[in-house]
Amino acid sequence: MIYLDNCSTTKIRDEVMEKFIKSLKDDFANPSSLHSIGFEVEKKIDKARGYIGNYLKVDRDEIYFTSGGTESNNLAISSVINKFKNRGKHIITSCIEHPSVLNKFKHLESIGFDVSYIDVNN
Repeated sequence: MIYLDNCSTTKIRDEVMEKFIKSLKDDFANPSSLHSIGFEVEKKIDKARGYIGNYLKVDRDEIYFTSGGTESNNLAISSVINKFKNRGKHIITSCIEHPSVLNKFKHLESIGFDVSYIDVNN
């Protein structure tokens, strides 16, 4: 079988799936809790953050884990809006953005931002 929709989702490598399943079985505790099991999970998450940061050559504090694309898009947009809030309330985006992006901009419009949606061409 050939799968060509990797924009939507991508098959997980076997070794990643094995690690994921092991983590689901063993690392179920809340990493923010104060008990030892949760503390161990927090250490594993921090270790993963370090590996990813080293691989990407960024500070570990720049690595955020989210539940998926929508949350990631919202976090990225909110972060940029917050960083540049002193530059005004005009935002430019395209009409063909993912619905999670368009919905975020619609929300920003509802709270006073001016959003321009530009068309695309070939």
